[in-house]
Amino acid sequence: MKKPLGSFFQIMGGVCFAFLLTSCVIGRYYEGPQISEEKIREIKPGVTTKAEIINWFGPPQNYISPTIFNEILREMDVTREPLTNYPFANILSYQYNRGNIRAIVLILFNYVDAKVKSDHLVIFLDDNEKVKYYGFHKGTGDLQ
Repeated sequence: MKKPLGSFFQIMGGVCFAFLLTSCVIGRYYEGPQISEEKIREIKPGVTTKAEIINWFGPPQNYISPTIFNEILREMDVTREPLTNYPFANILSYQYNRGNIRAIVLILFNYVDAKVKSDHLVIFLDDNEKVKYYGFHKGTGDLQ
């Protein structure tokens, strides 16, 4: 008679151990500084300087100077005309990434879902280090 009670505890112990091996994970992922939309509205082409941009948004994640970009084009042999005809100015690039992560970890089955979206701000500067034009795309608004 003691044997069925012992088997019951072994089975229940096994079930409890299996539940301890399973888990659920919910998290958020952030990378880079947030891009202030209020400051973007203050950018005025021909007026706003490179120093103001760096003061507002911090150091850019990417900085491309015309000489480096032209060198890349020359090495890739994609230019069809003299490089002096390409109007590449200094480019400042900012990116903020945010993601939602969900995961279920079971003994025989695992499921992970990650949605990562980005905000991009690209600013083109003229020879006087003033904003020539800029572009902003807000992708993180799609995340809840």
